[in-house]
Amino acid sequence: MATLRLFANLRESAGVERINIEAETVGDLLTKANEQFGDRFAAGAASAGVWVNGEPAESAAAISNSDEVALIPPVSGGALAMPRIELGPNLLSVALVVALLAVAWADPAWFTFVAIGAILAWVWDISDSSKRIREPFVVYPPLIGATVAAVGAFAWGFEGFAGGTALAIIVAVSWPVFDRAHREFRTTAATTLVTLIAAGGSAGLVLIRLTGSFAVVAFVLVTVFALVGAWIAGAYGETIQSIDANVGALLGALLAGLLAGLVIAQLDVAAGLLGGVAAAAGVIAGRTLGSALRTGAISHTEEAPGTLSMFDGAVVAAPLFWIAIWVFS
Repeated sequence: MATLRLFANLRESAGVERINIEAETVGDLLTKANEQFGDRFAAGAASAGVWVNGEPAESAAAISNSDEVALIPPVSGGALAMPRIELGPNLLSVALVVALLAVAWADPAWFTFVAIGAILAWVWDISDSSKRIREPFVVYPPLIGATVAAVGAFAWGFEGFAGGTALAIIVAVSWPVFDRAHREFRTTAATTLVTLIAAGGSAGLVLIRLTGSFAVVAFVLVTVFALVGAWIAGAYGETIQSIDANVGALLGALLAGLLAGLVIAQLDVAAGLLGGVAAAAGVIAGRTLGSALRTGAISHTEEAPGTLSMFDGAVVAAPLFWIAIWVFS
């Protein structure tokens, strides 16, 4: 039996997130799902996008017992409905954030070690989640790239970050020369993208710490506020006009940036606000890219599978936040 995975309001209508259904085609599977879950579900499914193993699919597409069919309903702006933040699956993400805060006042070498470990754990998690996609990325170039870029940033600052990132990209695009099993263009492109994100995330964290312990605190503050703002807007934004999860992330990050600029002596208000905007952009982009890499479908607001999916936004936000505060420092 093929697995039908439901998102947003379709999951709420059906009362389940996943269900196995015996069917030979996508259309047959959806017909049986509509019969089982009723008219409300059928009305929502009519406008939903259908993905089979991370690829867009038509009703006539054949499916087998090992296939996963994702039904993703659109809403305004192409985003999905109310996001979920569940404490259990995100405990490791919270633990990584706490670990970064715990070593914010330690020697920068220790912070670099923890930052590399956090990004390597994120890469491995996103690799495990992406196995459902037909052309997943290769995990080793991002692991190498994240390590090289972070060490370069620690040793030589921005020049080391730039050189390490360039070397990481070279490793990613050269990998298919030695790995004949992964020579597809889409696999190489995905590998290069993840390598660039991982290198930027690890080096960005190190550069933030080299700016000062206060910068680590400010980064964590604006990133957490952006995630909480996105969740609040997604959960309750229907009662407020023009407030969706992306707007909520921006408002939350701006509030945190303002607080950081007022409370942290080494950071002025302009730098705090600009850092908030940059962090919000990173969180939104990170959640979008994370969902695409983990499921093959782009979502701004629906939490993607994976133990560290909540960390997706922080990885992308780190280099953007550093650039923002560097401009005003």
